[in-house]
Formats: sequence, structure tokens, C-alpha cells
Amino acid sequence: MQIYPSDIIEHLEFTDVRKAVAHYAVTKEGIERLLELHPSSDPQEIENNLTEVNEVLSVYQAENSVPALSAADLKDALSMLRIKNAVLEAEQFLDVKQLVEAYNNLHRFCESQKELLPTVGLRFRAFPPNFEIPAAIDRVLERNGVVKSSASSELTKIRTQLSRKRTSADRIFYKAVRKYDSLGFLGDVNEGVHDNRRTIGIQAGFKGRVNGLLHGASNKHSLVFIEPAECVEINNEIAMLIDDEKREVRRILKELTQLLAAHREELNAFSRIMSEVDFIHAKARYALAEDACLPNINYDGEWQVIKGINPVLRHYHKTKNRPVVPLDLSLDPDARILVISGPNAGGKSITLKTVGLFQLMLQSGLLLPVHPKSSFPLVHKILADIGDSQSIENELSTYSSKLEKMKEFLHTSDEKTLFLIDEFGSGSDPDLGAVLAQVFLKSLNRKRAYGIATTHYNSIKSLAASLPGVVNGSMLFNGATLEPEYTLQIGQPGSSYTFEVAERAGIPKGLITSARKRLKEGTRALDELLVELQKERHALGVERAETAQRLEELEAMKLRHTAQIKKLEDKVQKQSQTNADQNEQLMWGKRFESLVKSWNKSTNNQQRKAVVDRFKQMLSDRGGEVKKVEKKNLSKAKKKQLALLKKLTSEPVKVGDKVKLINSKQSGQIVEIKKDKYVIAYDNGISTTTERDKFILANRRL
Repeated sequence: MQIYPSDIIEHLEFTDVRKAVAHYAVTKEGIERLLELHPSSDPQEIENNLTEVNEVLSVYQAENSVPALSAADLKDALSMLRIKNAVLEAEQFLDVKQLVEAYNNLHRFCESQKELLPTVGLRFRAFPPNFEIPAAIDRVLERNGVVKSSASSELTKIRTQLSRKRTSADRIFYKAVRKYDSLGFLGDVNEGVHDNRRTIGIQAGFKGRVNGLLHGASNKHSLVFIEPAECVEINNEIAMLIDDEKREVRRILKELTQLLAAHREELNAFSRIMSEVDFIHAKARYALAEDACLPNINYDGEWQVIKGINPVLRHYHKTKNRPVVPLDLSLDPDARILVISGPNAGGKSITLKTVGLFQLMLQSGLLLPVHPKSSFPLVHKILADIGDSQSIENELSTYSSKLEKMKEFLHTSDEKTLFLIDEFGSGSDPDLGAVLAQVFLKSLNRKRAYGIATTHYNSIKSLAASLPGVVNGSMLFNGATLEPEYTLQIGQPGSSYTFEVAERAGIPKGLITSARKRLKEGTRALDELLVELQKERHALGVERAETAQRLEELEAMKLRHTAQIKKLEDKVQKQSQTNADQNEQLMWGKRFESLVKSWNKSTNNQQRKAVVDRFKQMLSDRGGEVKKVEKKNLSKAKKKQLALLKKLTSEPVKVGDKVKLINSKQSGQIVEIKKDKYVIAYDNGISTTTERDKFILANRRL
């Protein structure tokens, strides 16, 4: 991507963002890449980078535990593996082990999270895990880097002999100490070590009476350090064993180095992949911390910023315990250039910088702290005139510097350009600067460039209102409290509130009145009109907010009342059914009671038989009614099930969807769709062609 001038990276605070993202990296390469992060103009590269970051973010949002990354720097170790007969240090072996184990864990994790990490997982496909290297290092080294005695039989033998010799040497040495102590030869310091040889501290006056090797004296020569003669032989044997141990350790490490050298290309790949994943991982961690997301990328030249939060501004406000007002802004081919006006310290420059920062972040592969429905195009150039770029070296004035930039803008701008101009037309005589700015605005508009400019000049606001492709916008200002609201409203220019802000700042009213009189009538009238319009808009906004709140309350009340009415209707219906059931039971109870009375009054078998016949008829009638009710209920359930089945067999499906046959446990995957026929490959390897009403999606239930 072309960025002009290069210092806008700092002016848009992208440097701060790069540092913030790099904070989450653990590898040296990852940190260096993030600190030098630069936007791209290659759509495929940008979309691939954003996809990978979004995949890792989805893993965090799913609250999955991501394996730790290796922070080991293997540059020197990998370089040494190219040298014949080179031997790595113990710490380097441990770094290699850490790298390989971290790679193995990441490889395993990506395999288990294929659905969430389809793109990131591709990085691991070419290089399977390596378990040989960690196992080989574990056989040789302890966790603290000491070579294990079991690394070779020879080393085991040497260290066993060393242990025995040192035990014997200790016994001989302390026998000599006790001997010279009893003679009163020892000084204040009884023992010392010189060249790995243990010595006894003897008072200088007795050195001629002690048999042994002199190794040195104290600073004041009051003590001499002598290796007792009886210890010399065994110490020589220990020294020889130590040399043997060093040679054997070096031989073992050389052998282990040769094993790693055979895997040098593989280790290079592991290290490269680890730094790449760290690079992606740091971006995802930053996105998680900033509540960022992947907006829609479009190729229609449309910016739709919804609830955008400038991350640098948010961190600054956090230190002061102040909230950030989200940004809503839109640009499109019919409204490509936005001219923002309004009072100083009202948020014009922040709005401009936020859009520029978002574009740099997005095209550098960073997710944005915006609403997910936001949309951004990709540009090839970002041109900006922000801040005072006066150069002391070439003695350009501020205005000359602005003209140099404008010359570049006019020369390079096209439909793939986003330009950002703060205080458009300033730096020179107001009237002349404004006129020249109008000419520049017309030229940039003809080039179909996209851009945002801030201004206080009414002539530029007026031009913006008349030019096709250019729109005005204003930062809202509360005329009653004289406080900025930091909210952008597109469609109308805003007043600078020059006199109102001056009055609030404590400037005497007499001076302000005098200034008003000196102002041209037309300019004063226009400014007063803009102030009144903004006041009216603010009042309408307050009224609209109150109305919306009242409507929400009424809607909530309506929902509550509807729910209560439904509840009462259900209760009445349930009670009516209960009453009907009770009445029916009472009726049958009375009929049964009548039969019992008739039975009791019966005086012969013929009368009793007649009662029994009536009883049988009553049971038959009752059974028929029960069956009718059951049939009615069954019919309702069946209709409900058929309606659900119709709904499920009408759902849209596509190739790759998992499906299952109706009334069957068989499941499979759609592999082809031919008009109204669907080819399904089942899990048992069999394929079949069927109609849409014969299957439902696998995750649905009847």
C-alpha cells in the first residue's frame, strides 16, 4: 500500500496499536514483525490474514484452552546445526525440546479444532509432529540441562568412580584438617578451593611445617593455602576422572547434535511456523482484549462504520475514567467525500483519524473494534494531511508544506484512494486559503477519490452541499450546556460555536459583542443559522429519544398485558374444561347411583337382569365417548407432527450438509444436487438418490 507521507503512521497512532499487539507476542520474530506491521493492498493476502486471526479469535470466544507457544530463540542453534562437528550447549537442546513439544501440542490442537481452524490448520499439514527429538533429548538431559548419568554406560562408570573417589578424598582431607587443627596450625579460614583443588588455610608462620602443595596466600599473607600431600594423589585421580567425564559428556552431546542436524530443515520449519502462529495469535489476543471483530469486506467502495471505537482513544480515556462515544459513519460512491465541521475539541480530528486508523489496521490483518455489521472496502493509497508537518530542515512553512502535500494528492489520487485532510484550507489568508481549498476539493472529487476533510470555512461547507459526491457532516454540540457531544451527524454542516465557546471560556461579553459587529453580516447570519439549526436538531434529538423511550415502554407494557390476557384465557379455558369434566363425571355418577338404587329395589332375577343390561349399556356409551376424545386428541398430535415434518422437509439444504432419512437412523452427507433429486452418501459407504421430502437435516428432531 502507498502511504503518503510516511509519518502519518505516527499521526494516526498506528505505531501505538502495533506496540499494543506486539505485547501479546512471545517469539522474537513475532514481536519484530508486529512492530514493523505494514498494511497491504493485496486483497487475497489481506482476507487470508484476517481469516486466520478471526479463526484463532473464535477459539478464544469458544473458551477453548490454547496450547502455550514456545518463546525459544533458535536462530543460533539452527545455524550451528549446519556446521560439521559442532556441539550445542545444554540450554540450546532444552530450547529445541521446548519448540518441538510446543509444535506437537499445536499440531494436535489444530487437528482437534478443524472446524474452528480450517485455514490456520493448513500451516501444519506439511510437517507432522515429531516425538523422536523430545524423547532423544529426554534420554540425555535432566530438566536443568545436566547430562544424565544414564546417557551412556561409560558416563555411568565414570561418575560412579568419581563419587567413590570424592568420598575417599573427603575422608583423607578432613583427617588432615583435624591433624593440623590439633597442632594449632589452622588459621581463621580453615578451607579453600583453588583450581578445583581443596586446600587448608595454614597460618603463614607454620607453612614450612606442613607437607603439601602451596596454592596461594591471603591478601595480607597471614594465611597460606596448602593442598595436603596425602590428598594430592587422590585429587589427581579425581581430576583425571573429571576430564574423562567432560570428554564423555561432549561426545554424548555431539552425538545428540548430529541427530538434530539430520532434522535441521524440519526444525527450521517448526520455528518458522511457531513464529507465524505467534504473529496470528498476538493479533487474536489483541482483538479479544479490544472486543474487535471481522467486519464485512466489500469491493463496492462503501464504508459503513457502526459503533466504531478508536482503541488508542479508549486506552487514553480509560486512564481518566471517561467513556468513548462510538463512531457511526458512512461513505459510498454517491457520497465519497465527507466534509466535517463543528466546534474545536468537538471530535472532528478524532473522527478523521479513527477512519484512517481503522483502514491501516484492517489492511494489516487486524480485526476492528466495530459492530460486526460494519463494512469496509480495500484501498491502494492512503494520503493524509494531519497536524503541523513544517520541516525545519528545508525551511518550508506550514502552508507550503500543505501545498506540497496537496500537489501529491492531486497527482496520485484515484478511485482506490482514501485521503484525510485536517483543517482543510487553513494555514494561509482565510479567504484565499478557502478559495484554493474549494478548487482542490473539486479536483479530488473529479478523480473519484474517497476522503474525509475537516474545516471551519463556511465557503467549503457551502461547496460541499452543492457538489455531487460530496456531503456535509457536523459534530453535535449542546447549545444549552456548550458541551461537545462527540457524535457525528451526516447531512448538515455545523457551526464552530466561536462566540459561544469564547463566552464559556470567560471572555468578556463586551469584547464578544464587538467581535460580532465586526463580522460580515452574511457570515454572521449563516453562523447564527447553523447554530439555530443545530439547537433545533439537538432539541429534536432529545424529543426523538424521549419518544423512542416512551414507545419502548408502551411496547413493553403491551407485551406484558398480552401475556397476562393469554395467561387468563388459558386459565379460563382450563377451568372450563375442568368444569365440563366434573359435570360429566357428576352425570355418570348420578346414573350409576340410580342403577344401584334400582338394583337394591329389585325383587327378582328378571328385574336384576334388566339393571345389569342397563349398566352394560352405560359402560358401552361411556367407552364410546372416551374413544371419541382420544381420537380427537390423537388427530391433533398427528396434525402437529405432520406440520413439523413439512417444515423440516422444506428447509433449504446444500452440498456438504449432514442429513438423515425420515423414520430411520441412517445418516449421511449430501454430495450432489440434481434439480429436485439429492445424492446422499451414507456413513456405511452406500450412496442413494432421493427426493427432498424423504430426509431432514441431521441436527433436527421430529
